[in-house]
Amino acid sequence: MTKLTTIAIAILLSILNAVGQEQKTNIRKAVQIETANQKDGLTSINDAYTLHLDLDATETDSPVLVISITLHKGSYYISPNSKGENTGKFFMDLGSITDIEFKGALQENPLSKEVFENKQQVNWVKENTTYKQALQVKSLHDFEVFGRIRFTIEPRCSLEEIPFGITYKNGKYTITNPKC
Repeated sequence: MTKLTTIAIAILLSILNAVGQEQKTNIRKAVQIETANQKDGLTSINDAYTLHLDLDATETDSPVLVISITLHKGSYYISPNSKGENTGKFFMDLGSITDIEFKGALQENPLSKEVFENKQQVNWVKENTTYKQALQVKSLHDFEVFGRIRFTIEPRCSLEEIPFGITYKNGKYTITNPKC
């Protein structure tokens, strides 16, 4: 009877160990998928911020450009929603609008708050922020367009310019890093 109990306990422990290993494998797979998804798009990393660009699909098949900015070490910049002639505020453009162009206003989340500083109104972005810009596709053929994001990162007063490309090939949109 003792041998049967020992064998039963050994089998039970073996089964529990196998189930635990399967759960660890599933968790490992989920982490790999999440890591792989983070590699999509284009990411620019430095000590003041991390900027990630990607494209989201919509119900109308028109892509949306998504820009996520994570700030580091107390960095900040001027919001594109800032009124007035602030130099160095967040700006984005496309070199050519023959195949694709921005559609509507740039959406900022969370919204920056307007403050009065040095005799002018300014919207400082001091927290991690995501921007969404709808795109209007004007071409039915494969294309590649180039754009840039430009802003001054404070307090180091450094003008940042991040080039990017949007490619449409075989029915799929991708963000590319133009290697100039």
